[in-house]
Amino acid sequence: MNLKKIRAQRAEDRRHRQLMHAAQHVISRRALDSDIAQATPAEVVALAFGRHALRIEDTEALDYLNAVLAERGYPLLTANATASETSE
Repeated sequence: MNLKKIRAQRAEDRRHRQLMHAAQHVISRRALDSDIAQATPAEVVALAFGRHALRIEDTEALDYLNAVLAERGYPLLTANATASETSE
C-alpha cells in the first residue's frame, strides 16, 4: 500500500469514528430523557458539523444513528418515520 492510500484510509477511519461519536452522543443524550425514538438524523448532522466540520446528508446520519441503536439493542429508525416527524 502506498503512502497516499494509507493516508486516505486513516482519514476515512477518523471520519467514521467522529460520526459514530456524534451519533453515540445523540443517543446517550436521548437515553437520559428516555426519549430514544425522538432522535433524528438532523441532530447527528448538526453535531458532526459543529464538532468536526463534517458535512453529511440525512441518509448517512440515519445510518450512523441506526448503528448506535443496533449496538445498544434499540429498535432501528426508518427513513420514512424520521421524514414524517421532521415535516410536522
